[in-house]
Amino acid sequence: MKKLVWMLLLALMLSGCAPAETFETLGDVDMAPVIRQERSLELALPEGAEVIQGAEGTLYLCDGYSLTVEVRSAGDLGSTMRNLTGFGTDALTVIETAAGDASRYECVWTAAGEGGDTVGRAMVLDDGAYHYCVTIQYSAGDASRMQEVWKEITDSVALS
Repeated sequence: MKKLVWMLLLALMLSGCAPAETFETLGDVDMAPVIRQERSLELALPEGAEVIQGAEGTLYLCDGYSLTVEVRSAGDLGSTMRNLTGFGTDALTVIETAAGDASRYECVWTAAGEGGDTVGRAMVLDDGAYHYCVTIQYSAGDASRMQEVWKEITDSVALS
C-alpha cells in the first residue's frame, strides 16, 4: 500500500514536468507604435544674432531681445507651456489655430524683474509627435517695435 501511495505521488509530481507545446499567434507579438520622424522647423532668423546652442534648443541673442527655438516630445501641452513661460495654461490665454497639418498655440505673458518689466511670447506647433517651440523675450518698453519683429518671425515659421 505504501508503494502505491508513493507511486501515485511520484506520478503526480512528474506529470507537471512534461514539456508543454507552445503556440504563438500574431496577437502575441508586441508591435511598437510608429512615431513620426522629427521634422525641421524653418523660420527667418535675425542677422547678426549671437547663437548659443544648448541641450534643449538654440538661443539667439538679438538686438534688444532673445529668441529661443527648441523641439520637445509632444504630449502634455500644459507642461510644454509651463516650461516655456513659467506659467500653467490656467494662468495663460492660449490661442489655438491651424498651421498646415499641425496645431498652432500662441500666448503672451509679462514678468517684472530687477531690470524692468519684460514681455514674452511663445508659439508651439504640435504635429502629434513633437512640439516645435519658438519663444521671444524683450523689454516691455520695446513692445510696439517687437510686435513687428514677432509677426515677421511667426509668419516665416514652417515645418518641413
